[in-house]
Amino acid sequence: MSRPAPRRETAQTTPGRFVVTGTVRVRESGRPLEGVAVRAFDKDRLRDDYLGRDTTDADGRYEIGFVAASFRALFELRPDLYLRIYDAAGRELAATKDRVRWNAGTVEEIDVEIPESRLG
Repeated sequence: MSRPAPRRETAQTTPGRFVVTGTVRVRESGRPLEGVAVRAFDKDRLRDDYLGRDTTDADGRYEIGFVAASFRALFELRPDLYLRIYDAAGRELAATKDRVRWNAGTVEEIDVEIPESRLG
């Protein structure tokens, strides 16, 4: 059973709330990956902040909501966002740490493509 499309207006109308959404697919075929865990983090100098997680649906979609208190430090008003993707056994399949979304907005969309060779 697939989830309805994310409600983008939620993050825009709720002060201090952020949402990251997107899809996880196989790079070579474009096939959506169902049942993988997507975890969101805020990149920091010393220790990255965990923001939340979701599991992809049948269409490979995920949505992670979090509040500013999850990442705010001195002078930090927006998260520096990246994702880590894990299979059901807890093995990391991919990460976007090399493509941090610096000063992310209240609603961000990050799609991830995982090479077939990482699956299995």
